[in-house]
Amino acid sequence: MDSDTEVVRGAYAAFARGDIATILDALDENVEWSTPATLPQGGTFSGKAGVVKFFESVGAAWESLRVEPEAVGDVGSHLVIGVIQGSGLLRGAGPASYGAVHVFTLRNEKITRFREYVDLDEAL
Repeated sequence: MDSDTEVVRGAYAAFARGDIATILDALDENVEWSTPATLPQGGTFSGKAGVVKFFESVGAAWESLRVEPEAVGDVGSHLVIGVIQGSGLLRGAGPASYGAVHVFTLRNEKITRFREYVDLDEAL
């Protein structure tokens, strides 16, 4: 299996364990991270410090959030796609779920860019 795909699989496994430090270790110092505004944690974040703010916003918005990869695969030179199902409890709003596609760009086995695409009828 491709080493870039293994980096992404490792990041998903780290998230499942609540191990944000391991995710941060998988990132390039100048990573660009974006999620749509239809998600409560949506926004554009730059650098590892920005990604820390992203994960802080996840914790602020969700009492619990599971991200379950349905498929993860290499689709080009240093490009990995993850198809995921997110579900959990939104703070003050109850159960919520969404499907998404994650697009990771990697260089030297580090994530340099993360883009999340969701298809929702309305914001969560």
